[in-house]
Amino acid sequence: MTIVPNRLGVKFNLKREPALAAGEIVPIFQRWIQEHTVDGMLIDVIDYKHVPEGPGVILIADEGDYAYDFSDGQVGLHYIRKRNLPEILSDALLLAFRLALGAALCLEDEAPGDIEFDFRGAKISFLDRQRYRNDQSRYAALQDELSAIFAEIYGGGVTLERAYDDPRLSFALRVSAQSASVDGHMLLARLSERTQI
Repeated sequence: MTIVPNRLGVKFNLKREPALAAGEIVPIFQRWIQEHTVDGMLIDVIDYKHVPEGPGVILIADEGDYAYDFSDGQVGLHYIRKRNLPEILSDALLLAFRLALGAALCLEDEAPGDIEFDFRGAKISFLDRQRYRNDQSRYAALQDELSAIFAEIYGGGVTLERAYDDPRLSFALRVSAQSASVDGHMLLARLSERTQI
C-alpha cells in the first residue's frame, strides 16, 4: 500500500486574471468563517499577498488551509490538507480534490463571470519530503497508480507530468483531463458520492 503524505495540496488555476482585486479576497474569506461556507473548523485569515509568487491570502482551518494562491506565477485556489488524511492514498486524494473543488466553486460564486477556474487540470503537491522525494524514480513508481486515481476522479483519460524537476522543491504533479471541457459542479457531485470527511 502506498504511504499517504503528511500533507497533500490541490490547486486549481484561474482561467484568466480577474477584475476582483486580491485584497477583496480577505473579507470574503472572513465572511466564510462566519457563515461556515467551506468544510472544516475555520479559524483565521492571513494576508501574504505582498509576497511575490507567495501563498497569497490564506484561510486557516484546523484540518486544512484554503489559499488564494500566487505560486508558480499563477493565481488559483490552493487547498492543503494537513490533518486527518485517510490512510489510503486514493481516498486521501479524492478528499483533498473534493474540498479544493468545493472551495473553488464557492469562490466563483463570489464573482460570477469574473473569477473562473480551469477545472480541466490541477497541481497536486505531496508535501512530505521524507517519503516523497522529488525525483524521476519516485514519479515512475507512482505514475500508474496516480493515473488510475485521477482517471477515476475525472471519469476519463488524464495526462500526468512532474511539476518541478528541481529536487529541492516538493514532489508535485500536474494532472490534466483529456476531455476538452470539465464541468466543476458535475465533478463535485461525483466526488461527493465517493468521499466523506
